[in-house]
Amino acid sequence: MGLSFSLLALSRDGVLDLSRPSAGAEADAAAVVQRLFPRTPHQPTESRPLLETAFPPRGTPVVGVFDSGVLVATRDAHLYDPGILHARYRKLTEWPDVRLLTAASVNDMFAYGRWRSGELTRCLSVNAVAGVVRDHGTPDPFEADVPVSADNWLDLCNAALRTVLGLQGDAAPGFAGAVPWEDVTMHVFDRAPR
Repeated sequence: MGLSFSLLALSRDGVLDLSRPSAGAEADAAAVVQRLFPRTPHQPTESRPLLETAFPPRGTPVVGVFDSGVLVATRDAHLYDPGILHARYRKLTEWPDVRLLTAASVNDMFAYGRWRSGELTRCLSVNAVAGVVRDHGTPDPFEADVPVSADNWLDLCNAALRTVLGLQGDAAPGFAGAVPWEDVTMHVFDRAPR
């Protein structure tokens, strides 16, 4: 798939089930975008699968709302230092567990950040050029069998996708209960004309 994505998973308890969209997913997604960008009006433009929207253009928020939380695809999350994520994404208090997952296969990079109730508890970033850029905080369970190194960027990436979102990563073995990227509906938003 040429793994490139820039995602934020917001949930109550660290579990985001992408197989269960909320009943009013599109309206719920519009409400999330309004809260994230209160001074910038946005309008929904289309609904598309996660496979096509996981690495959107800058300024184009893509949101999916599920019974257990929210998935946001935004270029704002494509950070080599997850610790500098804009505070707006940590202010939706009904989802106190925020996880940043981003990867780009063109430069063999993966970064992961986790906030609990606004506090950064894990910051990890590796890439082929700089090696280990960040490795702070308590490792998450998906890291248990994978040493943090630039050589392991894809293994770390696949383990995070599987554990956090139930998605199969690039060149990763399949697993029971995997949610197909094509089956996750996301809602694309653009700035509304003034």
